[in-house]
Amino acid sequence: MDDDDDKPDRQVESIRLELNEEVMDKDEQKNVWVAQRMLGKGAFGTVYHVYNKSTKQEAALKIERMTAGDNLLKIEREIMEAMQSEKTAIHIFDNGIYNNYRFIVMTLCGPDLQKIAELMNNKFSDETVIRVSIRTLLAIKTMHEFEYVHRDLKPCNFAVDYNPNALHIYLFDYGMARRYARHFNNKWYLRRPRESAQFRGTNRYCSLNMHKRKELGRVDDVWSWFFMMMEMHRELPWHNLMNVEAIEARKEEQLHKVVSTDPFYSSFLPIYAMLSGYEYADRPDYAGIFEILLRKLREINGKLSGPMEYDAARINEAVAKLGENGRPKVVSKMEDEMSHLNFLKTAFYKVVIPGGNQYVIPEMVDFFGNLEPKKAKEEKTDEHKKQHRQQHRAMVPVVNKMTHNPHNKKKQQQQSSGDGNTNRKSVTIGSKSKTNISRSKVAKRHH
Repeated sequence: MDDDDDKPDRQVESIRLELNEEVMDKDEQKNVWVAQRMLGKGAFGTVYHVYNKSTKQEAALKIERMTAGDNLLKIEREIMEAMQSEKTAIHIFDNGIYNNYRFIVMTLCGPDLQKIAELMNNKFSDETVIRVSIRTLLAIKTMHEFEYVHRDLKPCNFAVDYNPNALHIYLFDYGMARRYARHFNNKWYLRRPRESAQFRGTNRYCSLNMHKRKELGRVDDVWSWFFMMMEMHRELPWHNLMNVEAIEARKEEQLHKVVSTDPFYSSFLPIYAMLSGYEYADRPDYAGIFEILLRKLREINGKLSGPMEYDAARINEAVAKLGENGRPKVVSKMEDEMSHLNFLKTAFYKVVIPGGNQYVIPEMVDFFGNLEPKKAKEEKTDEHKKQHRQQHRAMVPVVNKMTHNPHNKKKQQQQSSGDGNTNRKSVTIGSKSKTNISRSKVAKRHH
């Protein structure tokens, strides 16, 4: 994506697949995916529950109509392909073109957090709030470490694992994502923030920076996560407001008061203070936030492992709608507490992309071009000039020696007398000429 990746939003036409319709790439027809049911549709495509006709593997298929403009699935595919090695990221199994539609086949997830909240009547235990907060923060960090910010974080863009015993929560829908970092010549560079940016995100969850049309960095995604975490515990102070300016004012005026006075929220005042001090280029302290959450979890005698309180509700709801076909067919073994703790500590303490204004590229430098700073190029040029001067000075004694050799002088005189047009101009050596050197010696003799 280039600097034009903030084009106005466009709505993607909803694509309807029939039950048992077979989808395959028009060129490589080795994988055939059979549509089972629609999982959801939105501004950026339609998602179906499918299975592989040969292997019976279950997956999710996202499809959009091909247009002459940018295709959002291409952007999503690039981001997901970059994160293929990550355990907590959605994986791609197939992609292609079918009947003038673009599609990608990816990890099948369970319901999103918005649906989970509806199932639970928006009532969660403190333990669930913290466990979900830890897993969603890890999903955000994972994306950030692969050079992108999401810019539209909200509950419906996070989904629990299809397998109830797998506690991963996946982040998806990268239609508004923007690349903020790049690794070039073994160095990290951060994209220079624009003076103003178009609105991206959702008013309820976006940061104050977005309200003010500032460039969004990693910290702004974490602010959206913070509001999500708050909302799982109780309604946000601005939940019933529709006016954008009123929402912004409420965030500015009441956020600190709510966080500091609520018995549960007050444990997270250090997170609030941390985020308030960050700027665009800063790297959030993901590990520090994790430790604050973990400390609160231990304080209430909560655990990282074990079934989530919404598991039974979501499975029962799926079975009620679809019969036994709605029940997950493969249920993995639940990992123990120590395994979860070790995994999370390793993931949160791993640092990939640094932060700070020193990593921001200078003005007029193309983020997608040669990122080597101009100053470095000038230093290289100066170094080459210095080496050239040193080599030149090293040659001077050799030339002087040749000049003072009597045999060479006699030979030069013979050449000079044989030349009809005597040339008295001399070859410059350093800052002196041969003529100047001779005159200097004559002057010394007279003294």
